[in-house]
Amino acid sequence: MTARSTLTTGLAALVMTLAMTVTGQAADMALRGSLPAHDDSAPNWTGFYGGVQGGIGSMTADTQAMARREAERLLNGLYYLNPPSGVAAPTFINVDPVRGTPVMFGVFAGYQAQFEDAVIGFEFDYNRIASGGGGARTWTQPFAVLYAQTGFTDAFSQSTTVRASLTDYFTARMRAGWAYGRVMPYMTAGLAIARGNTSVSYRAGYQRIDTDAADAVDWTQAYGDLVNSTRSSNGVIGFGFALGTGVEALITNNIFVRAEYQFLRIPSMGGVPVTLHAVRAGVGIKY
Repeated sequence: MTARSTLTTGLAALVMTLAMTVTGQAADMALRGSLPAHDDSAPNWTGFYGGVQGGIGSMTADTQAMARREAERLLNGLYYLNPPSGVAAPTFINVDPVRGTPVMFGVFAGYQAQFEDAVIGFEFDYNRIASGGGGARTWTQPFAVLYAQTGFTDAFSQSTTVRASLTDYFTARMRAGWAYGRVMPYMTAGLAIARGNTSVSYRAGYQRIDTDAADAVDWTQAYGDLVNSTRSSNGVIGFGFALGTGVEALITNNIFVRAEYQFLRIPSMGGVPVTLHAVRAGVGIKY
């Protein structure tokens, strides 16, 4: 084989190799173009972190069930209204929920790991209610017929005052986010433990009204209490769950800020269901 033919064969092999390389790169670029690219130069979100936070919320405590249970306990099922149907007196109780606008502050800590752009981890937080964590509601029933008899009628009345307040709560949650460089939106869900105070006052009594002035008997009897009680429970504990969503942004590779919405549901805190919607802002350090 001559030197010229050898050179020609070598050039042809080089051209074919370059063509195959370019074709492979073009195919790879086409495939990558259909997927979100992972930026290897972006900050890494992996590591332990902690910080402080504060916010404001909207709380609702459904105290009606607690008021009815207290009335049933004290009356012991003995008093009925609207005869002859005989509806139990506690059934008439209709207390509005206790509502509050709690201002809160707290701390958070957790660990997360980044897998390309996906970030998964767990987080704990403790939140103290500084103000606005509860209130009171009062309900009074006008006199209603308890017992009607020839010559007189017994008229029954009842009232209740309920109080509920949230003092602090703790959550343990999983987190899942998606990193866009220095910004990461995320979702979170987990368990919650809440602590608070409850109180219920219940009073019921009747008066006797003379309905026949001609029977020579004065049946009139001034109002008197059948029951009058106040019961309080402080530091009661309730278990529930917490859900949330938020976004974090790295100011430096180690310092970040966050904004978050959290939903908290406690089915029973001392017999009172509690719901909390909170918006919070915080700042933290990632290690």
